[in-house]
Amino acid sequence: MVNVNGAQLIVRALSNQGVKVIWTLCGDNDFIYNYCHDKECTETGIDLIDFRHEQATGHAAMGYYLATGKIGVCSVQSGPGITDLFPSIPIAWDASVPLVSICSSTPMMDFEKLAANEIDVIPSFRPVTKWAGYCYETARLPEYINMAFRIASTGRPGPVLLLVPFDVMVKECDDELDIIQKAFKPVETLRAFRGPYGNEEMVTKALDLLLNAKSPLIMAGTGTNFSGASKEIVEFAELAQIPVGMWGYGLGCIPPDHPLYFGLASPLDGPGTSLLQKADVILILGARITEMMNYGYMPCFNDNAKIIQVDIKAEEIGRNRAIDVPIVGDVKGVLTQMINITKSKINTPRPEIPWVKTVQAEVKKFYERVERDGSTDKVPIHPQRLVKEIGEFMPEDGFIILDGGDTTIWGLTGLKPYFPKSLYFSGSFGIQHLGGGVPIAIATKYVYPDRKVLVLTGDGSFLFNGKEIDTARRHDLPFVVVISNDRLWGMVARSQRIAHGRKYFGLGSSLSDETRYDKYAEAFNCYGELVVDPNEIRPALKRAFDSGLPAIIDVRVNPKVNTVMDYMAKEAFNPGSWKREVKKKEEVIELVTIKK
Repeated sequence: MVNVNGAQLIVRALSNQGVKVIWTLCGDNDFIYNYCHDKECTETGIDLIDFRHEQATGHAAMGYYLATGKIGVCSVQSGPGITDLFPSIPIAWDASVPLVSICSSTPMMDFEKLAANEIDVIPSFRPVTKWAGYCYETARLPEYINMAFRIASTGRPGPVLLLVPFDVMVKECDDELDIIQKAFKPVETLRAFRGPYGNEEMVTKALDLLLNAKSPLIMAGTGTNFSGASKEIVEFAELAQIPVGMWGYGLGCIPPDHPLYFGLASPLDGPGTSLLQKADVILILGARITEMMNYGYMPCFNDNAKIIQVDIKAEEIGRNRAIDVPIVGDVKGVLTQMINITKSKINTPRPEIPWVKTVQAEVKKFYERVERDGSTDKVPIHPQRLVKEIGEFMPEDGFIILDGGDTTIWGLTGLKPYFPKSLYFSGSFGIQHLGGGVPIAIATKYVYPDRKVLVLTGDGSFLFNGKEIDTARRHDLPFVVVISNDRLWGMVARSQRIAHGRKYFGLGSSLSDETRYDKYAEAFNCYGELVVDPNEIRPALKRAFDSGLPAIIDVRVNPKVNTVMDYMAKEAFNPGSWKREVKKKEEVIELVTIKK
């Protein structure tokens, strides 16, 4: 008989799942730490990266998945530690990012007695997790951890919260219990690693539509890269000669120099403003139809367009718009089917259709505009110039993480993704949370110590988790934060001016001209630099990366330059925008020739 405690079982189960690092902030969860380098629990050891705020641990776990494709694990203490963690969890939920949060809770023997930190957080987490609950028995901890990883990673991925009462963590049990022995099996037998193929009849029907369309388009969403389908999507697009637009974490699934590259598939800016509504057949891969797509209708997709939707979760298909060909399946698996069936129909890639030339012309015209807008030497610096300098400085194997409102819009508009998950918004497109950039960069740099990692953020969003540069400094994880500093909550302030008039500009949305974020960096013994001249942006980037320290470059940008999102605010404040009306039918006038 060998007695083991709950903390030992937790670490052993995590190690069995292949966990290499825990993103954490200490408290009454720290008993787990004692065994993270115990050879009896883990052969390779589990690193601990400790943060200054619990929210950042969740963002870092999310960033770890984005960098590796492996489930991130975070751990914080009971009560207020878990409530501080909360803001990061809905982001993972909305973005379909799997993570497992293992937290301590009030001892079972003290439930309902007003013990220290006793808060029943489970009801708050359930709407934004795939599963949230307690493990009440020490011997079942490995079983529950296996369950957490299984639930988080299969189907539509997402976060899981496992609470371990403190006495369950401390208690001991016999290591030879059958329930424990059965839990430590090869991880390949504990959960599924391959998603399902689609219904062959539906896949064939989809291909018939796509191969006969005059202006087809592939919209590669988050599920494309999360299923590891970047190779398959390029192969299928080349076979069928269909342009590929990208959405969410689907960015980078096709390189920007590819002739079928469409860019960001958005009706707000870029080629999508004129081309999305002209597509007659759209293949949506692993993307939910949300408000950002106007719920699937104009000005995003034409009302008469044929829609094919591929999603791992059946409940998502048909949300907001009827779907002509619904396919439940893993994107990688369905694309593999499409490739095989297409090859059986045609021996070589089909001839290029005129639509491809139309897309190429629009993409070329768009990037010519981006280049033109980014070439201004005006002071204050225009955000387009800042983005241009970053794009030209960063190597193609680098990572750029976007954070903020209008700052993210400029980044998505002007920067190019060269490989999957190399460029993305840290807050998800649905909930649009701010502050995830710095902790996500910490996780990215942990995974790729030899690559350049850059965060492009607004001054408002930066300070949500800006203090985590101290975490980066303590753990020797250097990256560069570029603050597009307009001294405002910019998206709000510019929307106020456009919607309500100049006198409302900055009302309750102004920040200080005096704040020096470069000095903030120096206070943490990091590198800081203030930039007010556009010609100094690139030299400042070089100095920041060469410093070998976490760095902050405070770039003062023009606060009056608008994005398309700012202009949309005017219509949002129009009461008529929120009135339901019967859509007017277009009159059809038939010309009749009367023979005399």
